[in-house]
Amino acid sequence: MSVSHLTTTWLCVCAEGKTLDGRNIERQWILEAVELYNPRMYTAQLWPEHSRTYGPVGQVLELKAEEDEDGVLKMFARLCPALSLIAANGEGKLLFTSAEFTEDGNFRGTGKSYLEGMGVTDEPASVYTDQMKFNKRLRNKRYSQYRPIVFDDIKKTVKGNRVKGKKKWYHKFGLVDENDTITDTDNNITDDAATVLAEQLKAAQDKISELETQLAELKTSQEETDSDVETIKEVVDTKEFAQLRDNLPQFIQKLGSLDKKFTKLPSKKPSDSRKPFEFL
Repeated sequence: MSVSHLTTTWLCVCAEGKTLDGRNIERQWILEAVELYNPRMYTAQLWPEHSRTYGPVGQVLELKAEEDEDGVLKMFARLCPALSLIAANGEGKLLFTSAEFTEDGNFRGTGKSYLEGMGVTDEPASVYTDQMKFNKRLRNKRYSQYRPIVFDDIKKTVKGNRVKGKKKWYHKFGLVDENDTITDTDNNITDDAATVLAEQLKAAQDKISELETQLAELKTSQEETDSDVETIKEVVDTKEFAQLRDNLPQFIQKLGSLDKKFTKLPSKKPSDSRKPFEFL
C-alpha cells in the first residue's frame, strides 16, 4: 500500500440504529470503539468491499462520537487514504465506508468492541440518512451502514503561495497537507523583480523567434536539396545515361592506348640533345 500522507477531515462513518436488512448497530459499540481506538496498538485498515484479497487502501487515524440534533449517536473518523483509493475515488468508485466492529464484542479480552477495520465500497445505501446497512455477504462480521467519502476535503489548492522545503508529489497538483509551511508570494514581487522578469521573457521570446527563422531557412534548404536529388534521379534513370555507363570501361581502355602514342618531348640532358623528335 502506498500511503499518500494526506488526511481527510472528520467523516461520519456510521451511526447507531437499524440497518436496511433488519440488523442493529448498538450505541455501546460506537462508544467502546471510540474509547479503545489506538492506532499505535492496532490500526484499522481500509479494505475494498471488506475483502482482504487485494490489500488495504488506507488507514483510520482517529475516531470520535457525537450526537446529532435528534439524539442519534454517530461515529466520525479521520482517514489516511492510499494513492489507489484516491485514484478510485476520482473515478467515482469506492465512495462509501462501512465500519467493522469486533465480532464477539470482546476485543483482546476487554469485553468491549473495537474498530478492527473499515470497508470501502461503491454500493451505497441511504447516503444522506443515518440508516445503516450491513454487508449481507459476510454475516459473521458486524458492519455499519455505508457512508460517503469525500476527498474534496483534503484538496487545498495552492494559488499564489509557495510551499517551503522539499516538494512532494502532490504539490505538482496544487495540493498541500497540514504539515506544509506556506508563504504568501503575491506581495513579494518588487518592481525591480518584475522588470527583470519582463526582460527575461523578452529575451526568451527573441530567442524563440531566432530559432523559428533558422528552422524556416533549414526547411527551405532541405526543399532545394530534395529538388536537386529529384533532378539527378531523373538523369540517372534515362537511356542515354545507361549507355554512357555501359560504354565507360571501353572508353577508359581507349584512353590508355592513346596515352602511349603521345609525342615524347626531348630530354633536358645535353647528351640527348642530338636525338631527333619522335613523331606519331
